[in-house]
Amino acid sequence: MTTLVSPSLFETNLAALQTHSPETAQKVLQAGFDGFPVEVVPTKTAAPTVRITPPGGGKPVLLHSAYDPIREAMRWAEGIELTEPTNVIILGVGLGYHLLSVLQRHEKNIRFLFLIEQDPRILRLALSAFELRRIITRDGTHWIVGEEPEAIPDQIGEKRIDIILHNCKILPHEPSMRYSPAYYNRVRESILDALTYDEINLRTTFENQGRNQFNIFMNLPAIFQSYAPKDCRDLFRGFPAVVAAAGPSLDKNIDRLRDLNDRAVLFIVDTAQTSFRKRRIAPHWIVTGDPTPLNFSHFEKIDSLGEAFLAFHPEVNREITQKFVNHPNLFPMFDTESALLEYLFQIEEEYGTIERAMNVGHLAFNLALHMGCAPIILVGFDFAFPRKGGTTHAKDAALSRATDPMLDDGTVTIGGKEGKACAESGKMMLVPGYYGEPVPTTVPFSQYIKALERNVAELDFEVIDATEGGAAKEGTLRMTLREALDKTLRAGGVSERLDAFRQKRRTPDLEVLLSRLQKGREVLAHSRAIGDSMWNMLQEWRVLLSRGPIEPHEAARRWTEFDRLWIQIVSEPLFDAFLGSAVQYLYFRRQRAVQLPEETGTSFLQSMYEKYEFIISEMNALLDHFIRCVELSILSLQTMFKDEKRP
Repeated sequence: MTTLVSPSLFETNLAALQTHSPETAQKVLQAGFDGFPVEVVPTKTAAPTVRITPPGGGKPVLLHSAYDPIREAMRWAEGIELTEPTNVIILGVGLGYHLLSVLQRHEKNIRFLFLIEQDPRILRLALSAFELRRIITRDGTHWIVGEEPEAIPDQIGEKRIDIILHNCKILPHEPSMRYSPAYYNRVRESILDALTYDEINLRTTFENQGRNQFNIFMNLPAIFQSYAPKDCRDLFRGFPAVVAAAGPSLDKNIDRLRDLNDRAVLFIVDTAQTSFRKRRIAPHWIVTGDPTPLNFSHFEKIDSLGEAFLAFHPEVNREITQKFVNHPNLFPMFDTESALLEYLFQIEEEYGTIERAMNVGHLAFNLALHMGCAPIILVGFDFAFPRKGGTTHAKDAALSRATDPMLDDGTVTIGGKEGKACAESGKMMLVPGYYGEPVPTTVPFSQYIKALERNVAELDFEVIDATEGGAAKEGTLRMTLREALDKTLRAGGVSERLDAFRQKRRTPDLEVLLSRLQKGREVLAHSRAIGDSMWNMLQEWRVLLSRGPIEPHEAARRWTEFDRLWIQIVSEPLFDAFLGSAVQYLYFRRQRAVQLPEETGTSFLQSMYEKYEFIISEMNALLDHFIRCVELSILSLQTMFKDEKRP
């Protein structure tokens, strides 16, 4: 049986860990050494090392130098470059020597420090081998011990945003990697996947610059006279669904969807509309979610949606809902992420929500789940490009573009689309294909695949991938569309349930909605007045800085006065609700750490002036924009509905 190196040191470290990370301490206490294949090895110094047999067997691994573990750890830390505040993730705790060395050498540039260890028993040994209280008690240290790799991004939690803002350095402890390479490689892959997902979402937020929130305001007339997700939960329980995206493989089997005959619910994405219309196949639901102007391309040549429901995300490009505002079957796909819509309509209590998604195909899939459909058949879900060349989408899609064969170095050239998109070329990554051969895809597409796979893994019924091309989706059952329909189609009855649902259209109280919008406008106007005061303060700082050195206490006084006004603005819930994601970029700019060239009052105030001159200028411009948005929304609602009688 392995024993502790130093029981007294263990108790000292454990007491600190119980205070600062009680859950980790509990895992350590529950970790027994029975059957643990580890040997404590003396070294040429007082610091011990350990030799441990990998989980799958094989040659034992020394976790630290058998000569001088501390000197080895110092050399390791010296080889790490951290020149600015950065988040650090260390894979493998070992006995802790390298942890303390990194902290000693780079502490001023380490923001959050995440320490990941597969085996609580190794951490138990570390607590008995080395004085770790400096690491344990440090603000910003986080232990992740004994967790499955796929769960670790959730353990990092909201701090992933800070990682995106201030970067991240993943530092593998090489002996730990040799001890358990499969585990730590999965950890690294899981973290990188999550950060890629976060970065895509964050980049989208920044690029939108308020567009999504503006769309919500402009979509309010369509939202006002619509149906509620709560009223169609499990509407089609007992019925299969076909969810059709617009990948190039859709052209192979779309004609087979003529045979549904009211026996399955047909959901199609906006991109696939033209393909279905040309074949006179009428969908039950058309799903759209993209907030960009390009999304309107899928609707600009369509005059009528027929009897289909238009299921739209509230942030969808406003031209779409404005064109079809009089369509009788409008269905907003509310989620839990809009504080504005929650304030205006009490979404979660009154209307219900549907899970958000990164792309319209997954959004349509979530709608089918919400309605209780099972099994679900996927068609046109390529999420990849033809390796030998072809098209980006089904050939009739509005934005379908030609693709050249993939070159040996992974480059794929995509042709342009007049008035819509320019030609482009870039290296692709390879993912497992539907038929086994790797296929080229983009980083965003790879994230879409993984998100869908996670969703599928949680279900207790079959998801059939009948795409017949593109990328493979782990967890799905692959078969041809013909086989899938033969297996799943039974009795009809879809239209009957849809007709019953059509009777549940809602119309909220217009006066209540208008009064809530007016209240929000008042909050924005008040915030704008405070923004003017903050701008004036900044100009006073500029003058003060031009006159010479500023004492630290004077700089601190002026900053406190300025920050008090900022807190006054952002502490009003409706400020965030009415600006939505538009204000997130300003928050991120505020959170970015500032390195002062010197520790003086002048340096501090100069740095704050340079930082907030942009932030306050942008904030005031946003407030002006959204005050006009609210006024326009009020006018639109009054014009369209003021004289209508409520049913």
